[in-house]
Amino acid sequence: MGTLDAILTEAGTQFGLSTSKVSSLLSSLLSLINDTPGGLGSFLDRFRKAGFGDSVSSWLTGSQPNPISGTTLESAVGRDWIDKIASKAGLSYSTALSTLAFMIPSLVHRLAPGGVVPSHLPSDALAYAGSATSAVAAGARGAAYAAEGAVKRVGLPSWLALILGLGALFLIGFWIWGSRPSSTAFNVDEQVRMATQKASAALAALSPGFSAKDLVTALNLNVINFSSNSAQIPVDSTDYLSRVATAIKAAPAGTVLLISGHTDNTGDSASNLALSQQRADAVRNYLIQQGVPSNMLATKGYGDARPLAPNDTEEGKFRNRRIEFSLQ
Repeated sequence: MGTLDAILTEAGTQFGLSTSKVSSLLSSLLSLINDTPGGLGSFLDRFRKAGFGDSVSSWLTGSQPNPISGTTLESAVGRDWIDKIASKAGLSYSTALSTLAFMIPSLVHRLAPGGVVPSHLPSDALAYAGSATSAVAAGARGAAYAAEGAVKRVGLPSWLALILGLGALFLIGFWIWGSRPSSTAFNVDEQVRMATQKASAALAALSPGFSAKDLVTALNLNVINFSSNSAQIPVDSTDYLSRVATAIKAAPAGTVLLISGHTDNTGDSASNLALSQQRADAVRNYLIQQGVPSNMLATKGYGDARPLAPNDTEEGKFRNRRIEFSLQ
């Protein structure tokens, strides 16, 4: 059985869902994790920031990952994030919420063997992500396993089970080859565009009376792509930051946000530390200019000391050059 097929089978049995429905949920979940700057590490940080660090630790290092409730998942990632996945799978919000909460602990445990969070999702996991093809393939795998089990139950010759197994392997291999990720170059502009869209949608989805945690979750979906060695806010980020200012001004009384700046490892650490502080200060200053009270915003530069990914690829460096928001 494939790396994640056991999760599909368990979730389908637990909630009475078809293989295609569960596979669609898993596909959308993996796609969102993969498309989020910071990948799996950023996804797990949402749970830590929401106060569920102990659960994350059990998923990474425990022999038996601690389960979570739908309420926990919702508070960590937000309703909009879950609603998108539910819509793609054609499931009600409550069903998708419960099923995702059931799958996530085991999924993280399998994606981060030994507690090591990968900077990229492994290829066998990516094979499940991204399109309706994954649902078809999962259905084919499930049918093959069911057929093999039926052969054994009725006592037919073992060679027939072997043929079925080889046939299933052929189909899966053919599908994975056809749906393997392309080797196109990493596109920074496209990543920034997608991140801005996600963050803007998350801000627009904040309901009246939203919590400070909801706000931080939405803010950390975006990427401010500063030019090399520059602390000048990019022109294409100003409209988004204006919307951020509006949201912050509507935050609960007493909210104080820490704006932290981070760089990749290009250049020396001292210069990177200074640059990261300058970038965090630039964001704070812009938000104050848009009417955010100065006592709601603090800054801290970390330079290259807290990377989210290895700095040996352009994508890794891109993920490490970031502005993050947290509650102070």
